[in-house]
Amino acid sequence: MEAILKPFLELLREIYIGSETSEVWIIDGKPGHGLTATAKELTAEQASKPLVKGGTTVAAHTEHLRWSLEFAMEFYKGKQPSGNWVESWKVKEVNEEEWEQLQLALLVAYQKVIYSIKEVKDWSNPALVTGTLALLPHAAYHLGAVKQLIIAAKA
Repeated sequence: MEAILKPFLELLREIYIGSETSEVWIIDGKPGHGLTATAKELTAEQASKPLVKGGTTVAAHTEHLRWSLEFAMEFYKGKQPSGNWVESWKVKEVNEEEWEQLQLALLVAYQKVIYSIKEVKDWSNPALVTGTLALLPHAAYHLGAVKQLIIAAKA
């Protein structure tokens, strides 16, 4: 795992934060294309607008990712996490203050996970490895969904 840790963390940073250069693997090679920078472009009203009636919102995806990172933190604490996946989608609409807080909470959760991954000394637990590797496609999927919702919200 140690051999892939640096590239893994770089890819996770690219998805959540973005790239400071044009060298990218997943996102557009422009500033502001990671999840946190993309979210900053939206007002709370835009972040609360579903693509279809009853559908998810950018706020919902943001909360879901924040929740999932906190869920992952339990693995890094040496615990077997338990949680209700449905509860990770409870946020649908936000006001401006809630939107700012949610964006900050996502960034903090991301930073905690990065720190925790760097601190892992024993990668022998298959669930820890699988859960850690799953962070990449999970975040990439939601970034793609958020990008589509933003197109709709700004239309």
